[in-house]
Amino acid sequence: MENTERYIQALIQGEDQIIQEIYKKIYPKVLAFILYNKGNEDDALDVFHDALMYIIITQKEKRSVILSFEAYLFVICKNIWKKNLKNKVIQTDVLTLEEKETNLSAFILEQQCFEFYIAKFSLLSENCKDILSSYFNGLSYEEITLANAYATVNTVRQRVFKCRSKLIELIKNDKEFQKIIKWGA
Repeated sequence: MENTERYIQALIQGEDQIIQEIYKKIYPKVLAFILYNKGNEDDALDVFHDALMYIIITQKEKRSVILSFEAYLFVICKNIWKKNLKNKVIQTDVLTLEEKETNLSAFILEQQCFEFYIAKFSLLSENCKDILSSYFNGLSYEEITLANAYATVNTVRQRVFKCRSKLIELIKNDKEFQKIIKWGA
């Protein structure tokens, strides 16, 4: 946690020495991931830079608790790269700065929605988290019934429904949700 705050402050204040430390410590892992997933060194540098920009923008706007800076940065890089791969089209011309800013803005919104969802999901009971995690990861009602020792499949269906309803209620009743909806519109 101590390095996390130090790194975030360095990014916001533009402290070159600590930013270089971030590059030396974390960039090689991001590079390896991107090279392994159909990218090259330029792609890795772009993704890493975009992830750092995302952290600067979001942490300036509203500080959030980050337990592990390294893990957080890596997940952001991974998500940016996955989005790039998904949207990758062979292009003969160079991306304009405007397109790059639009892509970063869309990613920022997507990442904020994901973080908002995770925050609301964490407020659920452990039982609901387990059931919904299983359900969202593609387990059938029958598999959930066996794994959690429920009496019937119908009981699992009811639990999934109640837990999903509770999650939706937590999301819709949060003021942040209205801001996200407005920003995304």
